[in-house]
Amino acid sequence: MKYDDLRHLAVPLPEDVMKEKWSGNFERARAVVKDRLQGRLPHSMRCRLEFELMNLDNLESCYTLTKEDALTQVREHILDFTAEELDQLKLEGKIDWIYLNGKTMYLDSFCATLFKVYPDLWKRSRKGDASDYSMLDGLISGLSDGQDVSCHIHLKQELSLAPEAVEEGRKLYVHMPIPLERNGVRNLKVVDITPSPKYVAADDIAQPTVYFEETARKGQVFSIEYSLDHVVKYRDMSKVDLKKTVSAELPEGAMQFLGECLPHVQFTPYIRALAGELAGEEANPLLKARAFYDFITTRTDYRFVRDYACIENLAEYCALNMKGDCGVQALLFIALCRVSGIPAKWESGLDAKPGDAGEHDWAMFCVPSVGWAYADLSYGASSYIRGAYERWNFYFGNIDPFRIPINSDFQKDFSPPKKFRRLDPFDNQCGEAEYDDHGLYGKDIVYKYHEIDFHVK
Repeated sequence: MKYDDLRHLAVPLPEDVMKEKWSGNFERARAVVKDRLQGRLPHSMRCRLEFELMNLDNLESCYTLTKEDALTQVREHILDFTAEELDQLKLEGKIDWIYLNGKTMYLDSFCATLFKVYPDLWKRSRKGDASDYSMLDGLISGLSDGQDVSCHIHLKQELSLAPEAVEEGRKLYVHMPIPLERNGVRNLKVVDITPSPKYVAADDIAQPTVYFEETARKGQVFSIEYSLDHVVKYRDMSKVDLKKTVSAELPEGAMQFLGECLPHVQFTPYIRALAGELAGEEANPLLKARAFYDFITTRTDYRFVRDYACIENLAEYCALNMKGDCGVQALLFIALCRVSGIPAKWESGLDAKPGDAGEHDWAMFCVPSVGWAYADLSYGASSYIRGAYERWNFYFGNIDPFRIPINSDFQKDFSPPKKFRRLDPFDNQCGEAEYDDHGLYGKDIVYKYHEIDFHVK
């Protein structure tokens, strides 16, 4: 599979495939796709159908919970939660599900965000709203315009294979993400890489990795340990001169981030209409971007979604379904900005707050006189729903320093590239692995993050 062929995910599926797929007849859908692939097809349709065979497998691996399983998970939080309440959440679109082989099956991660997003549920939960933003709020409240704030981060990241995925004696190829000294990263020190890598990404790679070639064996662990300072400059967006945001010039290179990037940043009729409705008669690009930020953070729900490879257009998925995780919300913001003439781009890496390290995505946008500024849609949404309006305003124009920027663009290949399709073909924060004749996916790969030292400088 050529990496550029991902754009063919934008090609609609034939009607008969769609009917079987969303009716839950996956075996029939596979049969229809395979039959069509035997004929003479345009290259773009052939690519799309080949992708669909993989997507059907991905969907089956994501939607693994029966209604009884889903109820059991929710009742770990709310003892008296009823089946009727589950049906109501499903009706309201607050729980992700599909039909699969004659049954309603629920997304395996649906419960992980349910009690973070909906106040009526977290108030009933035995665990309540366990989110703690006191450290962030204390940091934000003390900042002044133009001030640099820095976090020192020392982390060890590990990748290993699940025992059942280890094929001892076979050649194993592994990519692990690594930050570069850019995008606010300073004083980067690579403490250790084990085993010795075959290749470390050059400075101009959008999605940098450390690449290993090893013989697979039981108990094998690939690890990278590094320390860095992440420095961000606080911008008080309320003090920006709005006249200059219209009249000044854009920074060099910004215009390259104005176009579509199929399949997930498309200027579809709905994206155009939504951008026009939200912007109204407003001509100022900064105020347009703020309108897009406000819509996403106040009107769409943060939600874990199925694998990105299973969704044909992530930005429009968020706009249509009014839900998405951090990356899906970021892509909708990027699409709305770009279709409105505002340069916007992707950035992602790791959250690195003391006691908590994990994957995260955010966006950047560019307006005259301000230059490049951040927008963290998921943090903004979680702030708004909790009534933390100072924090909500902060994440339009800013990010906190408790993160490790790694990827500077979306939908870019590794160097060297993978032979088989990636677990996440669009982004990389965890790592990927493959053998000579097949890739490794889902539960085949185990990731761990070990916090050594996270502190504000």
